[in-house]
Amino acid sequence: MGLKSLWNKVVNNVGGFNDDDYENDDDYVDEEDEVEEAQPARRTVAAPRRSSLGSAQSDRPMKMMIVEPETFDDSQNIADYLRERKPVVINFENTAADVSKRVVDFISGATYALDGNIQKVGKDIFLCVPSNVAVDHGKRDYGDFTAQLTSWQTGGEETQQPPRV
Repeated sequence: MGLKSLWNKVVNNVGGFNDDDYENDDDYVDEEDEVEEAQPARRTVAAPRRSSLGSAQSDRPMKMMIVEPETFDDSQNIADYLRERKPVVINFENTAADVSKRVVDFISGATYALDGNIQKVGKDIFLCVPSNVAVDHGKRDYGDFTAQLTSWQTGGEETQQPPRV
């Protein structure tokens, strides 16, 4: 249904003019009757999608929150930090055992819902990260790279070049 026919229905139902009065008007050009030549469709390549963080946030350093919960109510603050895409370190050293368990249960659900990750990184210490943060807690094996790096310095010959990486 075109815009013209919708307008005509509204006007006719409300009590406006009759379309038959203008049927033989030679000056009138019906816009729906004009046919434009079809333009070839232009293909565009979509630009890579930017992070939802935006450029303003990527210029600032990421802020990590450290929380020492005293009551279960503190778990909501932790979940809010995660929702704001801030990593959180939770220190349960001075928290009662039953409160610690409830907070961990709540935050585990929150991190799952936000596609985040929660890991125990020490005795009574947990790390909760949102989906935009990766956690790598393993030692990297550089193999002989360190030996190669220092061998050119201690080789005795001054003409020896550093290794290419």
